[in-house]
Amino acid sequence: MSHPAGTALIVCAALLVAPRAAGGELRLEAALVGRLGSVESGRSWLEGGFSRLGESGGEGGDARTFGRGQAHVGIDWRPSEVVRVFAHGVARAQPPGVATADAGLVEAFVSWAPQPTPALTLRFKGGLFFPQTSRENVDPLWQSRYTLTLSALNSWLGEEVRLLGVESGAVFRAEGGSALELAGALFGGNDTAGTLLAWRGWALGDHLVGAGDRLPLPPLRTLGDGGPFAAQRDDGTRPVDELDGRPGFFARARWDRPGAVLLQASWYDNRGDRALHRGQYAWRTRWAQAGLELRRGGLRLIAEGARGQTGMGERSGPHVDVDFEAVYALASWGTERVRLSARYDVFEIEDRDGTAEPGDERGHAWTFAALWRPWTHLRLGIEWTDVVGERPAAADSGVDPAAGGRRLTTELRLSF
Repeated sequence: MSHPAGTALIVCAALLVAPRAAGGELRLEAALVGRLGSVESGRSWLEGGFSRLGESGGEGGDARTFGRGQAHVGIDWRPSEVVRVFAHGVARAQPPGVATADAGLVEAFVSWAPQPTPALTLRFKGGLFFPQTSRENVDPLWQSRYTLTLSALNSWLGEEVRLLGVESGAVFRAEGGSALELAGALFGGNDTAGTLLAWRGWALGDHLVGAGDRLPLPPLRTLGDGGPFAAQRDDGTRPVDELDGRPGFFARARWDRPGAVLLQASWYDNRGDRALHRGQYAWRTRWAQAGLELRRGGLRLIAEGARGQTGMGERSGPHVDVDFEAVYALASWGTERVRLSARYDVFEIEDRDGTAEPGDERGHAWTFAALWRPWTHLRLGIEWTDVVGERPAAADSGVDPAAGGRRLTTELRLSF
């Protein structure tokens, strides 16, 4: 989606909502983000390379300075206590060479949450939305409260996973404030989820894909002219697309005791038919996720992980089948003004097809972040990220397999 088209979507949503504001509460949310930093890595995957970071290093992986900005805008209209209409768009100022859209619609949904009894709330949602699994992205507009760079797991969710469908659920509250939430969703789209994991591998960033957006793929030998997967469209992958007409499903459960502990688990299956459709494969992608959050005062201890499989193509011919896994542990302490966080990521992909380039990889990453909010609407941040791990598929395609890197990032964020 081009910059004008994405902006037009956001503006149209605002115009549709604004006249109705008198019938309820209209809330506009915005986050304007500017970043400067230095990165040591190879060519970024966003520029068609293999590096796991969103910015490219200098020649030979030397340090290189970078700058970029983005703006998130959310329209949240609540015409009544139980109805919500929400839209979230993003616009980016990106470095030359990045092939993704400059703007797009990240989420857009309508929800209804009637409360038949004080102990029971029903929840219904329809539209385009994230699966509610991330324990990092708990601030408005799917932003992290703890770091500038998301974990490998939540980076992938932001890049490739979005549900276009309906969800229903129920929240059961007990005396003392504890709550159990059970929910399930039936969705379309998201048929290409798994493409990036299998052909690019895990990465760390904060790129939120929009409807109609495309993401580049690395220069793999098998994607080139004459390769077994040369039919894949040249401009990359479109994560929100519906290809095979088969709905997927998603289920989740969460138990929350405020101020103490949260436990959650989920299951995702897009039911892709593995066939080629209009230049893209419908990947069959399934994964289970579990999360834990411990709270005590300003301290947060969070662990989250997922394990699954993805694949495409007929197994009688060239095809891809991989297992994937990512886990992170995060410790954070903070007040309303200052927050310090440290996170450790471990990620892995196991090649099970043996018919294409080697898809195996193992890696880990450390992230340290300090955030300071001198005023209500201003947040300053600094972060160090160190990623270790090779990508053997790069060597198979004649590229340096070193896909790790180091990055120092500073941020100025205005929120309204």
